[in-house]
Amino acid sequence: MLRRWCVYLLLFWGLAASADTKSNPSQSTSKNASTKLPVTTSSAQARSSFEKAMREFEQYRIPETLQDLRAAAKADPDFAQALILLSYLSPDPQEQSTARIRSKQLASKMSASEQLLIRWLAGAQESNYLPAISAMNDLLTKYPRDQRLAYLAGDWLMKQQRHEQAVTVLERALALFPDYAAALNDVAYGYADLGNFDKAFAAMDRYVALEPDQPNPHDSYGEILRMAGKLDAALEQYRMSIRIDPNFGSELGVADTYAVMGREREAREEYDRAIVFAPSNADRVQRELQSAVTWIRENNRKQAERALSDVARHAHTAGLGQLEAEAHRILAMYEPDPKTALKYLQAAQDVLREEHQISASDRDEEQARILRVRAARLAEVQDMDSASKTVKQLETMAGTSRSQIIQLCYHAAAGAVLVAEGKFTEAIPHLEEGATDPESMRLLWQAYNRTGATSEAQAIAAKLAALNLPTVEQALVVPQFRVSLISRAGQP
Repeated sequence: MLRRWCVYLLLFWGLAASADTKSNPSQSTSKNASTKLPVTTSSAQARSSFEKAMREFEQYRIPETLQDLRAAAKADPDFAQALILLSYLSPDPQEQSTARIRSKQLASKMSASEQLLIRWLAGAQESNYLPAISAMNDLLTKYPRDQRLAYLAGDWLMKQQRHEQAVTVLERALALFPDYAAALNDVAYGYADLGNFDKAFAAMDRYVALEPDQPNPHDSYGEILRMAGKLDAALEQYRMSIRIDPNFGSELGVADTYAVMGREREAREEYDRAIVFAPSNADRVQRELQSAVTWIRENNRKQAERALSDVARHAHTAGLGQLEAEAHRILAMYEPDPKTALKYLQAAQDVLREEHQISASDRDEEQARILRVRAARLAEVQDMDSASKTVKQLETMAGTSRSQIIQLCYHAAAGAVLVAEGKFTEAIPHLEEGATDPESMRLLWQAYNRTGATSEAQAIAAKLAALNLPTVEQALVVPQFRVSLISRAGQP
């Protein structure tokens, strides 16, 4: 229901933007101020740093963006818009919290539109999604010709896994500003996530042509080529990005691509390079986590457990509670013994209960992921009563939250438990909701086969086998699934 609701609001914005375009086919430069989100600051230096940060954000130079947002906030400590964007983009949970709280304290001094921006981005971090999404749509309706605002909205929607809505917003911006490079970048990702690689590649070709000397177009093209299974071509694009700017960070893309190619030793070497030059503790621990998953791909249980335990310890030392909990959750996903896995999940939940600086949205969404794994592991040992209670917990969370991630975790858990109970027909609608998740896709394939939906089973099998994401979920499901398909094809 939320998906339809969000589409309606974005459709309303699109109609308003269309009406604006028809009634004002050409707007003079003198009217630009009324077509853009205002930026309220008393300092010329702060405004200059802020504008530089926004240009860097559009080029996806996030460390530089953060540096200049900090400079803007230092030049004007009352610069609420710089603070809320710093909170949105920073990987440091302490900085997120401090900047968010300060921006909310200053909101009453800002313009009404900037107050909407704060309500949107702060509300989302605080798990207040209903007013957050409403504020975002109010802004998009009010400023249909602000391409930077559209880019920010598209970027946020992509992070929320709302790819269709992101494409809607970004395409609207591109209709008005066809050469807006930042929107081309994000819309390409949106189309790739929706499986429309023809449109994704077309957008990327335009993006590279507009900014051939920037590293991010090649870095992004590499990622989308990897998603499409064009792995050698992906490596070529990443290396072009490195040649343009060795400090941009594209060695991480090389590592991710080696990982899905099965070249795990080479992947770890690249991850090691990426870890050395990580711009923050959060980036460093995240890259350590990705490196640890290479041991899972090699099915080296001892090394995987050691590496993931190291990640959990490093995250704890750095005060990164969400990443610490994630490391324990991944150990639970990889652990063959369900009872031991439940102990890892309990450790993950204990981390979330500690006094870590974690945004409410990150805490709630990680809790949902933990419960999703817990339900599946309980179902494995046929503790259906406990599994059903866990699904009920997720259902309650999904009923009170507008987080797309929580919604998907609920449907994935419900589908997994129903499959374990042999209720394949009932499981299918739940699993279809989360059909981008590898385990849900595998279970959906199983349910389709068991209910005689042969063509649907073949379609989801092809999609799952072609999944080339450098994630633990892909590592645990896809390589084994590809082998099973080959085995089934060879049977008489």
